[in-house]
This record gives sequence, C-alpha cells and structure tokens, in this order.
Amino acid sequence: MTPAGWPHGLVPPGHEDFISETVKWLLDIGPADLRSSALRQYPLALALYLESYVTGALEGSRVGYSQTRTNLDGVLQAFDLEIVQQALAAEGARLVALQREIMLVVEGLRSTAPHA
Repeated sequence: MTPAGWPHGLVPPGHEDFISETVKWLLDIGPADLRSSALRQYPLALALYLESYVTGALEGSRVGYSQTRTNLDGVLQAFDLEIVQQALAAEGARLVALQREIMLVVEGLRSTAPHA
C-alpha cells in the first residue's frame, strides 16, 4: 500500500524494481541533461536534487503569477491576462503535487537505503 500522493504507476518501496523504476521516474520528471549525469547512479541524491529543482520551479511559478499583471499590463488584454494567470496557477498546482510525490519517493529511498 502506498501513501496518498504516491506517484501514479511507480512501484512501492520493497518491490524488487523499486530502485530502477524510481530512477526512470526521476529522470522523466527532471531536466533532460540529468540522463547523462552521474546522479543517475545515486537515486537518493538524484531525488534530493529534484526536490530542490522543483521547489525552485514552484517559487518561479509563484513569482510569475504575482507579477503577471504588472509585467503584461498594456501588452495583453484583461481576458488574456486572466488566461495567463490561470495557466500559471495550474502549473503551480502541478508542481505542488510533484513536490509531494518527490518527498514521498525520498522517504521511500531512505527507508530502503543501507545504513552506514
């Protein structure tokens, strides 16, 4: 049984394919350059990096949302500004959900990591 918010389709910790499937999932949600990064050999480090990456993207989305009217006033019609803000709000919601998924994956990786 996986916790609420667990990534759809990702096998849970304890499953024999958990590590390999988790690395694939993490690479799918991250920047393309990660596919050739040494981080792919260190699943927990990769997940922690992506946790920070998504946090930064979420902050950027929030800043973009808050500055939309100031930055685009006079450039876009009011109706179009609303569409842009709705798109940024949807992206923010997606990033919040992704942030939760990554947090759960980090917990899962920590629970399966050998202790030093």
